[in-house]
Amino acid sequence: MKKVLNVLFIFAALVSACGTAPKPKVALMLARGGLGDKAFNDSANEGLQKAAQDLGVEVATFDYAEETVESNVRQAAQDGYSLIIGIGSENSNAITAVAKEFPKTKFAIVDSTAEGENVTSVTFSELEGDFLAGAISALMSENGKVGYLGGADVLVIRRIQFGFELGVKYVNPDAEIVVEYITGTDDFSGFAKPDDANTIATQMYADGVDVIYAAAGGSTLGAIDAAKMAGKPIITTGSDQRYLAPEVVATSRTKNMNAAVFMLIKKLTEDDLPGGTIQLDYTSGGIGLAPLADFVPASVSEAFSIIRADLEAGAIPMEPFTGN
Repeated sequence: MKKVLNVLFIFAALVSACGTAPKPKVALMLARGGLGDKAFNDSANEGLQKAAQDLGVEVATFDYAEETVESNVRQAAQDGYSLIIGIGSENSNAITAVAKEFPKTKFAIVDSTAEGENVTSVTFSELEGDFLAGAISALMSENGKVGYLGGADVLVIRRIQFGFELGVKYVNPDAEIVVEYITGTDDFSGFAKPDDANTIATQMYADGVDVIYAAAGGSTLGAIDAAKMAGKPIITTGSDQRYLAPEVVATSRTKNMNAAVFMLIKKLTEDDLPGGTIQLDYTSGGIGLAPLADFVPASVSEAFSIIRADLEAGAIPMEPFTGN
């Protein structure tokens, strides 16, 4: 009898131990602009919170500040986070540096790349999505003059501009494309300057631009306000922002940060998170295009549907981006 009781005690102890196993902890290092940008950060946090609810992980977010980004990543590693995810290229150097110091911790970067055997980089091929944004812009323009508003002169924004211009020229080879960046080379502050975006977009509309394609993170909110004041359409990037101003936001080219973050955490919980690079694109659902707003003319929607179908069928060859 005593032997049976001992076995039962050991079994109960094992069950208790299994029931109290610590949950994986995931830290999300936000990009410039932070929560409330209604774009990349909010979308990434949506994926984080879904993982907390569906996968039972503990989660935390860390605000971005240039002077503390590396120390924040290091502190998260010291605090025992199982996975530390950085958003955007402003977190890339910090992830690379700290990953070397904590080889048993998993790290990831979304929408950029970082180095390390214990680092997973999730990148996006936006080309097809930006091509479609350019095509719809050209179709909506009455005078053939469209605008591109970039948050900063950085690689990803130049790449988005390239795809946009391909789409515009596909529809109208003679179109005039006005390009403005909020800040210069590698100055990421341009993604958190909505007032500056408003000023630039207001001037673009005043100068005759019919449609603006904005790739400016949190600064896009200022450009949307300018579109409302001018009564002219705007196309945004990041997340579906039609709800912010359904009277002027024609569509949004989405970069599904929420899906990328959730995917990383799910792979962590399944012990299937590899190092290296994972690329998401239009075909895989990493990049999308929100439905066209109700104010878009039926003739434009019909013409756009043909272009979109041709693209998805592979009938429109995509010139690759080769810039730096």
